[in-house]
Amino acid sequence: MEFNTVVGRNLLEEINDVAHEPFLVITMDDLWPIYKKYFEPSTKVIFVESTDKNILDDLILKLNHFSSIIGIGGGQAIDVTKYLSWKMNKPFFQFPTSLSVDAAFGHRSAVRIENVVRYVGWSIPECVFIDLDIIKSAPKKINTAGIGDILCFITGVMDWQYARDKGKLEKQWEYDERLANISLSKAQAVIDEYQEIKEMTDKGIKIMIDALKWGGSSYCSSGWNPRHIEGVEHLIFYSLEYHTKKKFLHGQAVCLGIIIGSMMHNQRSEELKDIINKIGVDVKPESMNTNWHEVKNCLVNLKNFVETSKLMWGISNDYVFNDHFFNDMIQKIED
Repeated sequence: MEFNTVVGRNLLEEINDVAHEPFLVITMDDLWPIYKKYFEPSTKVIFVESTDKNILDDLILKLNHFSSIIGIGGGQAIDVTKYLSWKMNKPFFQFPTSLSVDAAFGHRSAVRIENVVRYVGWSIPECVFIDLDIIKSAPKKINTAGIGDILCFITGVMDWQYARDKGKLEKQWEYDERLANISLSKAQAVIDEYQEIKEMTDKGIKIMIDALKWGGSSYCSSGWNPRHIEGVEHLIFYSLEYHTKKKFLHGQAVCLGIIIGSMMHNQRSEELKDIINKIGVDVKPESMNTNWHEVKNCLVNLKNFVETSKLMWGISNDYVFNDHFFNDMIQKIED
């Protein structure tokens, strides 16, 4: 089930003639100075500070009357918008300001419950407005990081096949060749047109939108099956976030997980590393305010984290890391 999506220009200028008044704007404090010119001074605005479920539930209790919600921003702003819409039964409109994550195209919200990412809710926007000029105005490194939520289809399928071959698949998510092949084709489109992605051309943006829409919509339409769209790479990201208590640019950290996860599977790691480098996503730990010690710690504790958190079964449950792997990993990524 894909959301109504409009790709064009000057889309935010029309929002006052579209959204139900009075409306609530959910955004980030650094974005509001750029976009407040499109709204009346009296517009109620909430700046996202956390995606912790308890904090969001407390926020809901403090909100006064409004008729609709407008989400402007990246993954966190979109997830909070979806969560509030679901909990308060309000219509909402989405204006992603970057392509760093597929949050704008998914029904569920990524919120933190006891410091672990959980996907909850059921929210369908009136429309997702993709303004090409707004997207292009975001720092290129934020947009290009969105390939993490697309190339992860590859490592997701690897994990799905691994669980199948080990006889560990969930009964409700039996291996589906059709789903796997569609996911792999969406990821391949990014690989084939990496130069368009790197330059954030209109064509490159539309390729990413097509893949991100698949990631968001097929999760629901396949029976809440995440297997064909994510796997070990996201589990590495969740473990890193959990053990460091730090926040990361989602796609950037997932790209690091893609390289590590493909090394664990011993498949396509050099190819995926090269395409991530060519597009310009920096996955070195220091670029993410972390270090190799913290990355290694999240991997050593990956199996326990996945099992304790009851996350999907895959190579994370079996893999034993050693110094040879870590040395190879560091050399590959630092090279």
